[in-house]
Amino acid sequence: MSGEKLDAVIEEQERVLRFRSIDLDTISRVCCRAVERLKSMKAPCYIRAVVNKTVVFAQCLEGASCNNEEWAKRKAALCERYWMSSLHAARNLEKKGQTLETCGMNNTEYGLSGGSFPILLESGLCMGSITVSGLKGAEDHQIVVSAIADELGVEIPSVLE
Repeated sequence: MSGEKLDAVIEEQERVLRFRSIDLDTISRVCCRAVERLKSMKAPCYIRAVVNKTVVFAQCLEGASCNNEEWAKRKAALCERYWMSSLHAARNLEKKGQTLETCGMNNTEYGLSGGSFPILLESGLCMGSITVSGLKGAEDHQIVVSAIADELGVEIPSVLE
């Protein structure tokens, strides 16, 4: 997929995947959907959800390591800083020729990789993030957005096509 098309797909996902309201049961359902997909793939991943700066869901799947947990935290930090997916934020920095350091961040707290998607309300307010770590960044990203789309009952384009 060309860079321009990928950017358009990510922007469409962020526009469509918004919640009217959010509660912990909804977040749990989304995360459990993602976990089921990951288990069916036998993917060695870590998943976590953060709402209002509090971890409300975390699960380490068979084969995942503490590195996956650390990457999840760093990707979530980038997502929550910019109120956009970590894949979108990483691509924006890359297109501008910027690094984490030139933007006042560091690579111990922030991660330039896909896999974290913002929990957005219809108003645009970011309430937190849902993050998967363990596959390639675009695959991590797609696991999360597919689970959110299922919860919302909407269809979205894939970044993997």
